[in-house]
Amino acid sequence: MALPDRFDPWHVLVVPAFLVGAGASLLGSGFEGFPLVIGLTAVLSGLLWAFAVYVFVGTFRNYVMSYSEAGGSLWDPRFLAPFAVAVVAAVAVAAWEPIERESAALLLADALQVGFWTFVAAMAVVLTVSYVVAGYREAQ
Repeated sequence: MALPDRFDPWHVLVVPAFLVGAGASLLGSGFEGFPLVIGLTAVLSGLLWAFAVYVFVGTFRNYVMSYSEAGGSLWDPRFLAPFAVAVVAAVAVAAWEPIERESAALLLADALQVGFWTFVAAMAVVLTVSYVVAGYREAQ
């Protein structure tokens, strides 16, 4: 398989994600300790950031493609429902936890994580229902 067949333009986002993760790890370490451990920690952190971006963008892209393949429009309320549910969940976490967090960055990270996983769960439900409905339509 040639590279253009496997490479999508959104894959370019993985490189900045790696750099942000590795850079944040290096800045957070203060360069104290063993250089090998600091370097390996930075690389691991960068890889985790790159993987997280890859999974998030890939999940979103696959959701859009799967929903449209099932015959849905991208402006259907059913398609937009997981986004709305995810935003509500993220806002609820941000409103519920501000006293418990010592920094806004940790609060934002919690809200984004809850919003993402809520989106994934709602997306799975919507896609399952969409495929069942599309199957019933084809059977008739």
